Amino acid sequence: MSGTSADGIDAVLTRIEGTGADAKVTLLYHSFTPYPENIRSLLLENPAALSARDLAWLNFQLGELFAQAALACIEGAGLRREDVDLIASHGQTIVHLPASGNGTGATLQIGELSVIAARTDILTVGDFRPSDVAVGGQGAPLVPFADYVLFRHEAKGRIILNIGGIANLTYLPPGAGIDDVMAFDTGPGNMVLDGLVYLATDGQLQMDEGGKLALAGKVRPDILAELLDDPYFAQSPPKSTGREKFGRHYARAILGTWRGVPLEDLVRTAAELTVRSVADAIRRWVFPVGPVHELVVGGGGARNPLLLSRLAEELPEVKLLTHQDLGIDDKAKEALAFAILGNETIAGNPNNVPSATGARYPVCMGKICFPPQYGTKTRRRTPAG
Repeated sequence: MSGTSADGIDAVLTRIEGTGADAKVTLLYHSFTPYPENIRSLLLENPAALSARDLAWLNFQLGELFAQAALACIEGAGLRREDVDLIASHGQTIVHLPASGNGTGATLQIGELSVIAARTDILTVGDFRPSDVAVGGQGAPLVPFADYVLFRHEAKGRIILNIGGIANLTYLPPGAGIDDVMAFDTGPGNMVLDGLVYLATDGQLQMDEGGKLALAGKVRPDILAELLDDPYFAQSPPKSTGREKFGRHYARAILGTWRGVPLEDLVRTAAELTVRSVADAIRRWVFPVGPVHELVVGGGGARNPLLLSRLAEELPEVKLLTHQDLGIDDKAKEALAFAILGNETIAGNPNNVPSATGARYPVCMGKICFPPQYGTKTRRRTPAG
């Protein structure tokens, strides 16, 4: 998969035994493949600026890149493609327009599944979001099903927080059933930070590595107050957001509105926007629902010491952990989640979480794409069965 930061492709090799809540999941290998700069630049621009020709070209180019990433992951793990039953691909989100009112939302992920299946000769499943959107859901976040499989606890209430381009959380009450799960996007994660740094340095820097720029700056309360006044933060779950709201155009507007403010101060304020929007969302919507004993942080933000220290200060009553503390590489977690979703798809099981997305009912998300001559070959075993 590739997330909203669009920095490249995370791939994991995973062994899954069984399905549903009792599935046994073992992470075997993780690899990362950065996007070529021309691809990343196109992905990070306002989607409205992309023509149909651009989208068609990108769809197939990303299919090629995802296939290469999958094959590199298999090789890196010391296996052959014949050893792999299934590829699950989230793809790359280009446009995400959540439903509002009684209308139906829309969403578009690219990274052509047919290309992945053809290049790898492996059964491929992907394009998960549309099935949830079609039944009134937000189509996001999608990882709560995997969070439930991986992290639920009989005695502890846990928030699983992913700070990627967008920050999203899953709340798992103690002894939770799948219908007890709450999840939503809190707002920007690293996206605004990355956008400010990239634009202000003309692409010389892609991100605020280790939070160094932010640590050199100070929060501007006037700017922070205006940013936090955005209606999205007061909107109650279920809710989701993306690049359309907090992408480079948002960072560009900050640079233009507060021209002359040192970049370090703007980056520090953007980091505080992420922390405060996460903490405020937890206090407003999670604490009233049930106890929270642990906040488990993953994604790129888990490697930013400033974000972690500020979250600990804002939520002192909760024990702060990372995915690493629970035995899962935070760099691999999101891709691992889609391996779990793909396993459910091929088994024909529902894999959305209506209590998180707002869907009218559970559905089996994902589309299946067979590799060439699949029906004429003897497979080693039937996936998920």
